Amino acid sequence: MAEGDAITTRTDFVRRAILERRYEPDAAYAQDLLALERFLSSRSVGMAESFALSNLLSRYPREAEAIARELGVRPFVPLEDERVTALVDERLRLAESRHPLRRLRPSDPVSLFEF
Repeated sequence: MAEGDAITTRTDFVRRAILERRYEPDAAYAQDLLALERFLSSRSVGMAESFALSNLLSRYPREAEAIARELGVRPFVPLEDERVTALVDERLRLAESRHPLRRLRPSDPVSLFEF
C-alpha cells in the first residue's frame, strides 16, 4: 500500500493483518483482504462479483472464515462448476429458442448443440 493512503477496515482481523504487523504485507494480499471484507459485508449482486468473491475464497479460506465470523454473516458458498455449466447451458438453450440461428446452408447444424 502506498504511504499516506488512508485504509479503512470494517473488521479487527483485517486491521491487524494490514496495519498492526511488524512488517508491511504484500500490497496484493492487502488489497485482496480489503476486497474480501467489502464483498462479505455487502450483498453480492452480480455474477461477476460472485466469481470474484469465489476466487478470493478459494485463495484465502481461513481469512474469509475469520472475516465472515467477525462480520456475523453466513459464509458464501462458491458456485460449483457443474451448476455453472448447467446454468449456462440452460441460458443458451433459452436464448436459442427465442432467436434461432439462421442456417447458411441446409447441411449446417440446426442449433448450437448439434455438432
